[in-house]
Formats: sequence, structure tokens, C-alpha cells
Amino acid sequence: MTSQNNHELSLDSRQADGFVNFFQSLPEKPATTIRLFNRTEYYSVHGSDAVFTAKEVFKTTAVVKYIGPAKNKIESLALGRVHFEHFIRELLLVKQYRVEVYSGGGKTSNDWRIELKASPGNLSDFEDLLFNNADVALGSSVLGLKLGVDGKNKVVGVACINAGQRKITVAEFIDNDVFSTLESVLVQLGPKECLLPTGVGDAGNDYGIIKKILERNNVVLTERKRTDFAVDNSKESLIKDLTKLLHFEEEQKEDAATLPQLNLVLAMSSLNAAIKYLELLTDERNMGQFTISTFDSSQFVRLDFAATRALQVFPSTNSLQNHSAATSTSDNLYSLFSRWIRTPAGHRLLRCWLSQPLKDLNHISQRHDVVEALVGGENGATLRRAMSEVHLRRVPDFAALARKFRREKATLQDCYRIYQSLIRLPQLKEAIEDESDSFTLKTMYGTPLGELLDLMQRFQEMVESTIDLQKAEEGDIMVKPEFDEGLQELRSRMDDLMSDMKDMIGRTARDLNLEPNKGLKLESNSQFGYFFRVTLKDEKLLRNNRAYVILDSNKAGVRFQNERLRRANDDYVAAREEYGQQQKMVEVEIIKIAVGYADTLQSLGDLIASLDVLVAFACTAAAAPTPYVRPKMHPFAGDSSENGIIDLKQARHPCLETSNSVAFIPNDALFERGKSMFHIITGPNMGGKSTFLRTVGLSCLLAQVGSFVPCSSAEISVVDAIMCRVGAGDCQGKGISTFMAEMLETSAILRTATAGTLILIDELGRGTSTYDGYGLAWAISEYIAKDVGAFTLFATHFHELTSLADKYPSVVNEHVTAHITEDEDGKEGTLTLLYAVKPGVCDQSFGVHVAKIAAIPEHVIEFAKLKQAELEDLAVIVSDEKGSDVEWRKSKKDGEAVVETFITNVKELQKKDLGDQELAAAFTKLKEELKSVKNPYVDAILKSVPV
Repeated sequence: MTSQNNHELSLDSRQADGFVNFFQSLPEKPATTIRLFNRTEYYSVHGSDAVFTAKEVFKTTAVVKYIGPAKNKIESLALGRVHFEHFIRELLLVKQYRVEVYSGGGKTSNDWRIELKASPGNLSDFEDLLFNNADVALGSSVLGLKLGVDGKNKVVGVACINAGQRKITVAEFIDNDVFSTLESVLVQLGPKECLLPTGVGDAGNDYGIIKKILERNNVVLTERKRTDFAVDNSKESLIKDLTKLLHFEEEQKEDAATLPQLNLVLAMSSLNAAIKYLELLTDERNMGQFTISTFDSSQFVRLDFAATRALQVFPSTNSLQNHSAATSTSDNLYSLFSRWIRTPAGHRLLRCWLSQPLKDLNHISQRHDVVEALVGGENGATLRRAMSEVHLRRVPDFAALARKFRREKATLQDCYRIYQSLIRLPQLKEAIEDESDSFTLKTMYGTPLGELLDLMQRFQEMVESTIDLQKAEEGDIMVKPEFDEGLQELRSRMDDLMSDMKDMIGRTARDLNLEPNKGLKLESNSQFGYFFRVTLKDEKLLRNNRAYVILDSNKAGVRFQNERLRRANDDYVAAREEYGQQQKMVEVEIIKIAVGYADTLQSLGDLIASLDVLVAFACTAAAAPTPYVRPKMHPFAGDSSENGIIDLKQARHPCLETSNSVAFIPNDALFERGKSMFHIITGPNMGGKSTFLRTVGLSCLLAQVGSFVPCSSAEISVVDAIMCRVGAGDCQGKGISTFMAEMLETSAILRTATAGTLILIDELGRGTSTYDGYGLAWAISEYIAKDVGAFTLFATHFHELTSLADKYPSVVNEHVTAHITEDEDGKEGTLTLLYAVKPGVCDQSFGVHVAKIAAIPEHVIEFAKLKQAELEDLAVIVSDEKGSDVEWRKSKKDGEAVVETFITNVKELQKKDLGDQELAAAFTKLKEELKSVKNPYVDAILKSVPV
């Protein structure tokens, strides 16, 4: 945003000097916190924040001014409302900064105090200011974290608070040295911000490792005082705090002392810090509103950041666009489904479900049953279209509205929005019950929806008895005039004025020689009130006519008033404002009653959101170029060494196949316990190895999320984790090289994978030297194949790894196919990639051919072929000779000394004055001496170079 800054800081020298003194007295803050000052008509930023803001908002520092004493000036910048709101969005949603907004001061006072503050995990203060539907605020959460030990085990305690949804989630678990379980929990809970005790994050300790995990997962780190995490001496205080915050059912005692979560000591320490950080107890509207639950990560498939990135589950970049502005492209799984989502709550739940694939076979089957009911048959298609295009489009964000009621910020407009939805939802219930034969769909959604609508019946009746529905349909939300005599008088006056204004249209039409309500119309808006409108071609009728005043012109026509309409409109607006003032008492009472329906409203929103996601699954399955199929699911694959199968026929990548420029080549994948668990995939670059890996990973992920899968048929055993090492990427700003990132991801796999894990590894070991990379790739592959026994796809250019299949029966070799055509002269021509996965080993590398496709200069290509041939010849020579790496290095060192001695002796022979026969005899003697040396390196040279 680079528009011109139209605001200036209007302070005289005395006021400026006083503010500078105040500003410089403020405590030091982190660079990632921006302080702004609310000056009523505009906002201001100062010091280094002003320079930063100028660069971000106006793309120049020329707009920065200086205020204060000559020797103590500070930078200053004024921001208008539009620039302020844009900047806040950028800070909180993209840059992950914190914001503090001060108010209370003025030109003559420097009594500034913090009015609003926010961080990426706590956007509540800016909910009404920036987000109309509160979607972002509802999706933001803060996680407190504390470490402990239990014997030799590391224990992690976390507490996640979603202030928008009034939810507290706690967990305590044992973790390994690389904290892979913690990373999985971060993906599953999706916090925006994490609280750690101050000063514990040194690079060499556990908290230092956790800091890197937070950076990798784009979670903002906030350090808090260690005393905030202390509960030992203040457990009673925490119990009192929870008693105030938590919502207890009527049959429960309203006391948090009996909560089972209190036994999770580390989690309670983290919760104590999070409550203090969010200052929940300072807002009376939070009292009795929160729920608490224990999070069990073991019920979900383990996913870490490497897996979600490799499989492209979510968009790779942050966006300021809200959920309704979904991108048209589907380069990630979330975008593929989100274009079919119809409700704000559905978008939030979709992200949650994609982060939390299920392991419970019954719950997975329930979701599959619903999707099947919406995909199969004529009735299913009709019901699916009706839900997607009609019923769900009309549902507002019930969760956001429930939050507004709890925060006492709801209006009559909100009540009417809920009412409008409630009178339509019975049609959705009837559609489910009448047009579907699915028992699961009816019991999961039809019956619960009916029960919730029954609970909301009283709310519906209250709206009908208090709000003037006829006026509401016209866009004017008013309390019925029968509630008060004063309201009746005002309403009668407004009706008379409205009648007069409608009568005026006939007179004005005759005056202008136009047809009323066709050529001339009476309309209204919030800017002008009531006015007349004619088309642009009739604008000439108003020229030089002093009886009319033109308000504005646009492509819709010309808006204008006469004196009589202006007076009537002013009287009507005044009466309407007075009506609004007098109805406020009634409105307050209505909202107080409506607050009691907030929990039911939340439940209704949750039910609709889950239905919305399943409808999106069904729409995606039906709309795919080739329809998805329901996978046949089997129990968890890690319970024994005998079970476990993944059999995908004609599997496709769900995102790539939707691209208009791609004709996707499907492939089969078969994993069977004891037969084919470890697949080594070889073949050329760009041949489809990585896509094949992602296809298998996404098929398993989709199946356990509850979606159908892009295959012709599929059998899938439930997996406990999907772990990936795919793609190269470094984190230079965090001091992590490409190879280090590769090793960190691989370490997490080796430490946490089980026999029931799906492992996807692509090009392991290419970030270091060939020998080191090959050694690591072999050792890691053998460990997984021999000791872990997981479902594994291992794509590599180390063709030597294919010999693992001779050693272990569960290892199978496959390759992506390619074909090299011949030119007219019989030489190698064009490389054609076929993208088909076939059994067997790819017996050559196509790197030089790919370089040719990339238009590398021909002379470079030819030299590369020459060097390639030399290295391949040497590889053949030494392949059978070298033995272990240690033995080979020693024999090479000794052999080099022997060869050097031989060459020196040959040179000495040339210096001697010997005849031909004597020279030949001397050389033969040296040659026999060289052949007699028992050294593999010397033997390899003798085989390649006849001596």
C-alpha cells in the first residue's frame, strides 16, 4: 500500500516536547512490538517504529517527520484510519508482530495508557476493529509450554488457550530428544504463539531445540517470567482462577478443585502462564465461559511440519485474504477442498481436520458413510448439490455470533441474522431425512439438527414477537412499536413521512414528464437517506432546473432531491434516530435473553461446520476428472508383524490432476507386510518419483481424514504417522543448511517411526559428498527395512541401494520409466519421460539428458559425458576390489606409494645408457615386481591400464 499520507502530527513545540519526554520514559520493548498512539482523528508512531512503518506502508522514509527539542528529536509519523487498519493486518497476520495501541493522551496531556494490545495468538482486542466475522480471532490460540523430567525421560506440559472459542486444551506427555511428539502436537493444535520461561532457550539445551521447532512451524515465541509458570506455591490461586473462568454444567459442583487436569503439573504451570499472559481474569465477560479438555495426540495420525510441507497440505504462504476469497488454484490440499466450503466455521474445521487425521477406524468409517451418501446415486447427487448450493450458503458464522453474545456486543441485526437462518435450517433437516437412505447421515446430522432447532425455538419466537419483521425485510432492524407508547408515536410519524415521500414521486414524475417507478424511482441509502433517481440519459431534464439539487452521478444514474423531499427525509432520519434511542432499553433486554442461547448456537455451528466439510469432501470426489472412490479400511497396521496392507490401484495426485495443463499418469502402489514394505524408486530427475511419493502419502492422509481417495480402488491399513523427507531446503536465517535440515527430518523419522508408519524419503544424502551420502542412505535404508518395518517409499539416485532387495525380502525395486530416442545418425536424441512406475531397477542415470533439456551449452554437455564415462569406468574397476571404506582408503594410500615408486624407477631407466634388449629386460623386471604387490588399488590400475 503506497498511497499518499494525508495526515500530519498537529502538535505545537511545547506539546511535542512533553510527548517526547513521555515516549522516552516508556520501558524498552522488543523490536517485533510496534507501539501506536490513538489521537482520535488519526494514529501516530514514533522512534524506530516510525521509520519501520514508513517503509512498510508508504515504501519511503520521506514521510517521516521529527518532533521534540533540537538535541532530542524523535522520528514521528501520522497514519489515517485506512492505513492504520492495513498496517495492523500486515503486522499481526503476515509479519507475526505484536501491537500495542495507547490512548487517553492528547494535545495537553500525556496520560497515555495501553488501550488495545494483540499478538499473533491473541487477536481479541482487534476483532471488531479488523475482522467483520471474527474468523481470524476465532482461529488464533496461545500455547504455554514447560519441560520437566521423569527419571531419564523428558516430559512436556502444554496448555493451549483459544480465547475466541473459549476453549482450554491441556496435555502432558513423554517425548524424545528431538521432541517429535511436541512438533506433532503443534501441527495438530495449530497455535500462533508459544510462551516459554524467560532465559531458558540457550542453543545447547532442550529449550533451544524447542525454539528451532517453533521457528520451523512459524509459531511466534514469547518469553514470560519464570514465576508465571510457577504453580507449586499458588495452586489454590490457579483453582480459584479456573473456577471463575470455567463453565460448569448444572449437575456439577462449581469448583475446579476436582478437575482431573490438575494432576498434570507441568500442563497446569503452562496454563497459569497463559491465563496471565492473556489477562483473562480482567474481563468479566470471560467468567464462566471457558471449557477445559485433555488433548490426546495419540488418537490422531502423527504429522510434523516436514510432512505437511512435503505433502503440500496447506498453502505455503500467509495471506491477508479471508476464507471466502479462496485462491482459484489448487496447488495444496486445503485449497482443493476449501473452494467447496460454504461457511466460515467450515473453513476453520477443514484446517483442523487436515491437521488431525483419525486413527479410530469407527470414526473414519462414519465420515466415509456420510461422503458415500452424498456421492452415490441420483439422490446423493441431488442432496449434495442442494446442500452446497442452497442450504449451507445461507448459514452465518454461528460460532462468531455466539462469541458476540457472550461478549455482550451483539445487536438486533445479529438476532435477525440468526432468525433468518433458523427458519431455513428445517429445510436442510427435511432434505437429510427425506432424500437420503443413509442411517449414518441421519443419526449424525438429521436427528441432532432437529434437537438443536427445537432448543432454539424459544429464541425464534422471541425474535418474532420483538422485531418488526416487515421492516427487517426492508433492511431496517427495529423493535416492534407495540412495546412502548413513545415508539408507537414515532412509528406513526415515520409512516406518515414515508407516505408523503411516496406521494412525491408522482408529482415529480409529472414535473419531469417521466413515468413514476420506471423512469423515476424513489430510493434510499445510508449516505443520503431518501432521494430520487433517473437514468443518465434523462440527466438533461435536471439541468438548469433550480427546483432540484443533484447529489451525485454514477453509472447507475443521477441521484437528486427537491426541497420538499429533503425536509421530509431529514424529518424521517431524525425520527428514526429517536426511535433507535428509545428502543435501546428493549434491545438490551433482548440481547440479555439471547445470551442464554450462546451454547446451543455454538453446538449448532459445530454441527453445521462438520457437515460442511463432509459435503466439500463429497463435492471434490464427484467433481474430480476421474471420481474418487471409497477406500476399504483395515485396522492399525502396527499391532502385529502379520497385518498391514496399502494397495492403491491407479492412484493419482489430487491437486495435480485438476490442473488444466496436466494429463496425469496414474500408478499402482502395493505394500504387504513381509512381502513388499520397502520400495526403492529409481529413475531420472523430473520422472515423477517425488509426485509418486506424494500421491501415496496424500491417499493415506485423505483416507484417514474421512475423504474418498483419487484411485480406481484402494485398500489401506490405518497408519499411526506419515513422516516425510522430501525436497531440499535450507533455513539460512536460522543457521540450518540443506543437509542439516535433511538430517533433522531423518532423525525424527528414525526416532519415532513404528511398523505402522508411512515413511516417504526422497533423495536422501544428496546434500553432502557422494560417499558420505551413499553411506548414510544405505545405513538408514537398512535400519528401516530390517528393524522398523514401516511402509516406506525411498526415491534415490544411488543405484547401489537396489541391492538391498537381495538381502531383505520386504525390499522391492521399482523405477519411473523414460525413453531416449535416436537421432537420424544413430546418436542419442531426446529424453522422453513416461511418468509410469514399473517393477525393477533403472539401469542408468539421465542427469546429462535433463541438463540438455535445460539448454545447457552443447560443449558443456559433451565434456560432462566424457567425465561421466571416466568416473563410471573407475567405478566398475574398483567395485569388486575395494571392500570396506576403511580398507579401501588404506590400500589406496599404500598403492599410491607403490605406483609412484614404479614411475620413478621407469624414469631412472630412461636416464641410463642401456640398449634396447637391456632396457626391455629391466622394464619387465619392474613390471613383475609391481604385479607381485598384493594391493587392490594397484590391481585395479593394472586391469584398466595394460603395463
